[in-house]
Order: sequence, then structure tokens, then C-alpha cells
Amino acid sequence: MASRPLSDSVVSDNVVSFLRSIPPFQFLSLPELSKLTSQMTLDFFPKDTVILHAGHPASESLYVIQKGAVKLALRSQVGKQLTLDMRSEGEIFGLLSILGKDLARLDVTAAEDTLCYCIPAEQMQHLISSNAEVANYLLRTSLTRYMDRSLQELRTQTGLMGDTERLLYSLSVSDVPGSATLLCQQNTTIREAAQMLARSKATCVFVVNEKSEAVGIVTDRDFAEKVAAQALSLELPVTDIMSKPVVAVESSDRLFHALLAMVSRNIHHVLVTQQGRPASVLTAHDLMVLQGKSPLNVVRFIESQSTVQDLAAAQTRISGLVPLLLREGAKASHVTRVLAEVNDRLIAKILQLGEGRLGAAPVPYCWVVLGSEGRREQTFKTDQDNALIHSDLADEQAREYFTQLAAFAQDALSTCGYPLCPGNYMASNSRWRQPLRNWIHYFDTWITEAELHGTEDALIFFDMRPVAGDFALFQSLMTQTRQQLKDAGLFKSVLACVATTHKPPVGFFRSFVLERSGEHRNQLDLKTYGTGPIVNAARVFAVDAGIEQTNTADRLSALASNAGEHANLFSELHEAFEFLTLLRLECQLRQVREGQTLSNFIAPDSLTHLQRSLLKEAFRTVARAQASVEDTFRTAIWSTLGR
Repeated sequence: MASRPLSDSVVSDNVVSFLRSIPPFQFLSLPELSKLTSQMTLDFFPKDTVILHAGHPASESLYVIQKGAVKLALRSQVGKQLTLDMRSEGEIFGLLSILGKDLARLDVTAAEDTLCYCIPAEQMQHLISSNAEVANYLLRTSLTRYMDRSLQELRTQTGLMGDTERLLYSLSVSDVPGSATLLCQQNTTIREAAQMLARSKATCVFVVNEKSEAVGIVTDRDFAEKVAAQALSLELPVTDIMSKPVVAVESSDRLFHALLAMVSRNIHHVLVTQQGRPASVLTAHDLMVLQGKSPLNVVRFIESQSTVQDLAAAQTRISGLVPLLLREGAKASHVTRVLAEVNDRLIAKILQLGEGRLGAAPVPYCWVVLGSEGRREQTFKTDQDNALIHSDLADEQAREYFTQLAAFAQDALSTCGYPLCPGNYMASNSRWRQPLRNWIHYFDTWITEAELHGTEDALIFFDMRPVAGDFALFQSLMTQTRQQLKDAGLFKSVLACVATTHKPPVGFFRSFVLERSGEHRNQLDLKTYGTGPIVNAARVFAVDAGIEQTNTADRLSALASNAGEHANLFSELHEAFEFLTLLRLECQLRQVREGQTLSNFIAPDSLTHLQRSLLKEAFRTVARAQASVEDTFRTAIWSTLGR
């Protein structure tokens, strides 16, 4: 290691310029930066140099990477090194060591030849104690950066996650040897495509255009069901029997995305691309061989059942996905998405059984789910929250049909373990089983005649999502609704009022505000005061921005990508939502194992020090988001709403 002071004025000016471009130093004035650089040195670390040793005396400096990269790792009791993070140009390390003042917490190794600006520990401690902006940024980013990684490594250390169980979330699509793609042109005949398939070991052939882009797929099942069964001419072009569009994932994507594509669309083949061009094909069999316990197996089980009683057995398998996915280290949003996709398949199967009993629907209809189901954010068992949109052409006989179908679905879902909605937001309620024109009227009334309690009741419908039937009915409703929302200032203001109702339970001295009595004494509600306010804040900003997604994580990602004045806040809110949802899932999993009634309450004393710190930071992020909602949408109407 070589080190030299930064005394030269030109060098010092370059350092100041560099620091002014990165947080938290960008919060400092020019004189403060100049004073700071006068105390700094520039150190060089050749590749593989161990800069900090875990368990050794604390670092004497905060390191700012000027060029190169470092690896932060933790060594387990059995000697295995667990990589927690990688840092590169413009990032810092050594903060935890400085704050602890006793021992270094992690091994930090130069991943390549690295130059670092070194700020003496005492200078950084003085800066943190004297500058609130610097302190808040460093503490916040340090906590959020280690949030997912620390919880993940905790699972690994305690043996809850086996190597084979993490593959879907640790491997990229390119890490799995898929099959070679079989390609044919659009003018290829069915006979020629069948011969190609017969000569190869493939189970599908992709149809490509003149730009070598896949525009369709034909599987061996298509030849059986579309050609043989319908006695089609073999001289017809293969485009007549292909399915489109092609579902594809990039080779750099995680295997989880391929899994989700298969589950959500109930398909067996996913095209793997490299920069948009066909590279290989990944099959459901590939994933099941890789991972014996898979959500795909649950979907296949659901699809194979023929009675509601048989479907009820799927509930145990669906509930079993939560601990499996958590053990695999899945992000909270991934867990809830998988649950939503599987539940969608269950609902679609129930409606299929209902139509089998009652006959085909006399007019088009669309079955929609609401609330957390509509947002794909279910945790464990959830109430039934659904509705039915049917064609305006329905006569009395058709309306009676949908009454019976909704009743069948309600009873079947109840048999499968989904309790009735206490608020009666179900298609079995005639109010929520209406023709398209009535639904358009509902939304028009909610938007143009907004008032607090009516809007609170209507919120569940603004997270509506179609799961079965004719999706065109849903799209017609949403097209009309989105047009109305463009100039719905009153509605957005009332929506914002709802979003700021429940303040985070953190007191003036940053201590938790807990329940004082009752069943949940000394506990706090993670949903009412944590995820709920984030859902509401994301909804009002998304509605205002014209964002169509209903999932909260998707809404926040879309909002952050707009790079507006709140972009950083939306990113932090996304991280807070992931953490709070994960905490809810782990809490409920523990309740299930201990035979307790499921709830969203948690005792802070049951958490680790790190979890409590992250929880406080998440609540502070929620408070900042609510303040932003008030600044953006507060109007005079709030005074009439009691706010």
C-alpha cells in the first residue's frame, strides 16, 4: 500500500470537485470541503489486498473509492466467506468500523487495483456529529444497503437455506443449460415444421421474421391439438397454428423471472434471448429438475384437479410456498407475486368448474380481484375480495346465470380456505356484479363526487385486476376511468387525505409508539402503520402520474424512473416496503408454526437490534412520504374532512 497527502493545491481542487459530485459530501459547502481535503490522504491498494480485517482494530479512516472496487465479506464459523457487497468508484466503506470504534466488522478486500481517498476517523466523527444532513444520509444508506443482505446472510448462517433451494434466486437464466432453439421462417409449411421437430430432440419450434426476431411458437402439443384434431392441411403456413406473442427472458435475467413467466401464463417453454435475439429455450422440466419443490408443481396440481374438494387440497401446497420461498431468499415482492399468480390459477380453475356445471356464460364477463389480491400483495390466507363485470347485453336470464356462478365461486373459495370478505366486497353481492355501464357509473361517481368515507370504501376498487374471462371488459372500464382521473383534482386530494391518516408509530425521541392495552399490548401494527401508508401513498402518486400498474413495488419503480423531484424518495419507499413486507411474512410464518391467530402485530422487543433500526428507518421514510403527499395534494377540502 502506498499513501500520500493531498497538499498540492491542484490535486486538492480535483479532490473537492470529485467529492462535490457524490453524497454525502455534496451537502457540504466549498470551505467545508476544502478543510476536509486538507486532512485527507490518497492510498493505493493492489488487487487482493485485505484493507480491513474483521475482528481487528477499527479502521482509522473512512475510505472513498476514487478508482477500482472492493469486496465486503463476512467469514462464517466454518470458514466460508460470505460476500455481502461490492463497492466501486464514488462509494465509501469503513463507516461501520468508525461508528463502532472498537473492531472492524467485515473483511474488505480490493477486488482490483484500487485508489482511495482516506478521511481520518476523528474528522468523520466530527462531521457526523455536526452536520445532520451528512449523518442522516450515512446512517440511512448504511442501514438500507445492508437490509436485504444482512437478513439473507442471517438465514444462511442459521442453516435455513440449502444450496439447492436458492438456485432460482441466485442463478441467472444463462447459468442453466437450456436446449438449442429450433427456428423456422414465417413461410414454412406445417409439414416442414413438423419434419424439423421430428428430426430434432426439441419440443417446440420458434417462428422468426426477416429480422431473426421470434414472432411465434409451435409446440408438439399444437401439432396434436390444432393439426391432427382439426384435420388441417399440412401445406398451410406454420403461422396459422403458432401461438403469439413469444414469452421471452434475457439470458442475464434471474431464473425467478422465467419461473414467474411460466406460472403466470401457464406455459411450458420460455425463449431465452441475448440482446433480443433467440439464444436457447428453457422448459418447465429444466426448472423442475433444478428445483424439486417449485410453484410450477403447485400450478400443475391445480390444473389437474376436477372437483372443488380436490382443489381444497391445493391450499396446503399454496401455503407451503411461503416458507419455501423465504428459505430460498426470495424478495418479499417475489413471494407475494408467486402467491398471487398461483391464486389466480386457482380462481380460474374454480370458474372453469363453475362453467362446467352451469354451462357456458351467455354473454362475456370478466372476473376481477380487488385490494391486496388486485395488487398481487397477499401474504398468507386472504379474504375473498372480488367482483364481476359482464356485458351490457345481459338479460334477466344472463344475470341469473352470473348470480349462480358467483355463488358457486364464493362457496368454492371458502371450501379452499379463503374466508368471506367481512365488508362483503364479493361478486356474490349483487352490488359488485354489474354490467360494464354500471361499473363506469360507479367509478364516475367515486371520482367526481369524492368525499372521505366514500373514497375510503372505494379504494379497494382502484387496485382492481382481471384474472379470468374477457379482459376487454376490464380494459374498457380502465380506459374510461384513466381519462376521468386526468383532471380529478378533488378526488386526488381526498385520496391524499386518506393516505396521511395513519402516521408511523415513532415518537419524538425515535422510540416506538406501542399499543398500551388489550391483546396486542406493547406491539405495533405493521400493516396499518407500515405497509398500508406506503400502499396509499404509492397509489395517489401513481394515479396522478397516470401509471397503470396496481402492484405497489411496480408503482414505486415506475415513479422513481420518472426522475422527478421525488425520485429518491420513491426508491427509499420501495426499500422500506420490501423490508416491512418481509417482516410481516416472517412474523406470520412464525405465528403459523406456533399455532397462533394470524395478525400483522409485532413486538419490537422480539426483533434484533438491526431489525429494530431498519424498522425505525422504514417508518421515518413513510413519514417523509406522507409529508410529500401533503405538500403535493393538500387542498382546502381537507378542512372539511376534519384534517
